[in-house]
Amino acid sequence: MELNTLSPLLIPAKSAVLLVFLPAASCPDSIRQRASLTRLIDPLQQQFNGRVRILKVDENTYPEVVQSFSVKAFPTFVLVQQGVELWRQESLSPGERSFDFSHFRA
Repeated sequence: MELNTLSPLLIPAKSAVLLVFLPAASCPDSIRQRASLTRLIDPLQQQFNGRVRILKVDENTYPEVVQSFSVKAFPTFVLVQQGVELWRQESLSPGERSFDFSHFRA
C-alpha cells in the first residue's frame, strides 16, 4: 500500500475560503490557462485583506476534492464558509478579470 505524502487541506472553520479548481497541467493550453489564473488570483488575496483565503486545488493533486465539489469545468471557483457553499462560478468568459462578491459579507 502506498502512503500519500501530500499535506491535507487545512481550513479554519470560521474562515471564508475561495477554492480555485485548476486543470491538470497536461498540455500547453492548460499550462497557459493556469498561468493566466495565477495572474488573476494573486491580486485577489490582497483585495480581500485577509477576510478570505484563496486555495488553489489542482485536479491531479487533489482529485477527491475536485470530485467532492462536483467540478465539471475548469477553472471553477467556489466560495465556502463553515462548510456552506456561498457562491460558485464555473469557467471564465474570455477576458474576464473580476468577480462579483458584493453579496458576501466576511
